[in-house]
Amino acid sequence: MYDQTKKSSAVHNICKFMSLKNDSVVRTMSMLEYDFCFHAEYNPQIVRYESQPHGFEYYFNGRYCRYTPDFQLFDSIDTPSLIEVKHSSQILKPDFRARFKEKQLVAQAEYGKKLILVTEKQIRTGFLLSNLKLLHGYSGIRTITDIQKHVLQFVQANRSVTLHHLSHQLKISPDETLTAALCWLSSGEIQTDFNQKKFDLENSVWC
Repeated sequence: MYDQTKKSSAVHNICKFMSLKNDSVVRTMSMLEYDFCFHAEYNPQIVRYESQPHGFEYYFNGRYCRYTPDFQLFDSIDTPSLIEVKHSSQILKPDFRARFKEKQLVAQAEYGKKLILVTEKQIRTGFLLSNLKLLHGYSGIRTITDIQKHVLQFVQANRSVTLHHLSHQLKISPDETLTAALCWLSSGEIQTDFNQKKFDLENSVWC
């Protein structure tokens, strides 16, 4: 295996993602990889992740080629998976498909790791990404206000409630309600469904 040093070039522009899960900056080689970080950051099944992990060689068309995955993910029992992030316009090319199949075989046979292909159709489809970007803006906030405390206590007492109902019952503004909810959502104290719609007062939250 070998290490690929991350540096900007005419082909790749380094993007930096601030990860609380990793307690570090994750450097990516494209905006699509950057967007993937939001999914890795807030997927509870992923305990930690890294970009541009150690690569490996695979044999293709009579020669050895170097390959570096875009990400390596680790679950709760530290099982690693490798991720290749690619635009869907690239994945139907015969050369890519043949090479990727060989990479998957080497990753599994020699390193015991699955190599998974992820495209913008999984990363950018629907409401999830925009909601996760909104959520990320509230991550790491340490100061807890009285309104935030009241919001958490209300959710804990009711188990599940819409933010509109919570706002009405606590007599706080929509902006205060959304801000407080996002702070608790980013810390994992409460949960919601970010997949179905743009996050707003109609969302239910629970704990």
